Amino acid sequence: MVEFLASIIGALAAGALAKAADVGGQAAADAYDALRALIAHKLGKGGAVQSVEDEPRSEKAHVALAEALTNAGLAADSELVQHAEVLLAAVAGGAGTGGADIEVTDVVGKVNVLVNNLVASDRIKLGDVRAAEISIGRCQ
Repeated sequence: MVEFLASIIGALAAGALAKAADVGGQAAADAYDALRALIAHKLGKGGAVQSVEDEPRSEKAHVALAEALTNAGLAADSELVQHAEVLLAAVAGGAGTGGADIEVTDVVGKVNVLVNNLVASDRIKLGDVRAAEISIGRCQ
């Protein structure tokens, strides 16, 4: 269920960013408008959707929409997921990638490393992610 929510919210955010940057052309704009309208219709309100549209990178807006979808029993709605997939394909195709396969290999964090907002229309392969501890001894 979390996977479906991430797909729907990720698609909506990607669509909002693409529309604002005029990426993906009319197909992406139409797919975004269709997903946005469908979510607002199924929720019976558009506040959470509007928040994501206004601030597509806002985690707070994503959480609010996720809660609204979950509370309405729409977290795994197949129609929403299908529209999200169409939107992601339109955005990826319009960006000239022909689809997105993202591979992230080793990520080693020593202090405050953040990998955020990876969006792909197909697969994401994540390699080894680990935090390295640094020990500093006393100098004499």
